[in-house]
Amino acid sequence: MKNPYSDDTFLARWLNDDLDAKEKIEFEKSQDYQKYVTIINKIDTLESPMYNKERVFNAIKNDIRKNNKPAIRIIPKWSYGIAATLVVLLGLYFFFDSSTTYTTNYGEQITVELLDGSEVILNSKSILKFKKSDWNTNRIVTLDGEAFFKVKKGSDFIVETTSGKVKVIGTQFNVNTQKDFFEVICHEGKVKAIGNTNEAILTKGKAFRITNNVVENWDTETTKPSWLSGETTFTNTPLRQVIRSLENQFNITFNKEKIDQNQRFTGSYNHNNIELALKTIFVPMEISYTFNNENNIVLVKE
Repeated sequence: MKNPYSDDTFLARWLNDDLDAKEKIEFEKSQDYQKYVTIINKIDTLESPMYNKERVFNAIKNDIRKNNKPAIRIIPKWSYGIAATLVVLLGLYFFFDSSTTYTTNYGEQITVELLDGSEVILNSKSILKFKKSDWNTNRIVTLDGEAFFKVKKGSDFIVETTSGKVKVIGTQFNVNTQKDFFEVICHEGKVKAIGNTNEAILTKGKAFRITNNVVENWDTETTKPSWLSGETTFTNTPLRQVIRSLENQFNITFNKEKIDQNQRFTGSYNHNNIELALKTIFVPMEISYTFNNENNIVLVKE
């Protein structure tokens, strides 16, 4: 696969978190971005007897000690090696992986029908995968992001995420998952939510969340997620997750260094007006917001 970037160090700088804001935003908009993210997530699952993580780590530390120049940020040599092999890994991975994948962009929602007739509605910046070839014997759906599931009566499958999984039989429920966040709300029927160390049986109107390894439960009267109707609602949700939602909806980034992202927010915002959404969330929390540029907003506690 040909490198689509004129700068040969681009992928290495991305791996080392050295892209500037403009490069990062443009890259995340590209069709290639999610493919490379998928490869990175899969690298830890690959077995290679020629690679010793501890040995490489120690070698890197020794190299840094010998070449320690505070004024210059050094990109480790191994980053270039990984970047150079990403193209090969990308081709191999998608050649052998027979999964069907659906993705959404910023502010986008799509509806996916599973092979059993169940319906999945993906919220913005989300990924859904499943294998058609062995659906009858391996009913597993993987999710990164947020989705509403309307399971056909009598059908069953498992929704797997990086933070937990859900076992379902003829029900309607919403799953919202990120690296450090796992939330399941049952709108109809019954589901089993399974975190890394905790699990719960949820019936209609019950909600379950794990954030920062803390389990939370509450009741809700909603019959479907509000985001299906153009409004996202939160119940005592960490501000960090609220900000992620805004970023995924409006294709923006935030400078969050001067606020406490662990404080909680209860309320909602409308998808149609970014200015109104910002006021709705940050004014009650006494947080000021300033546009640094068209796509970046600086947050400061008043």
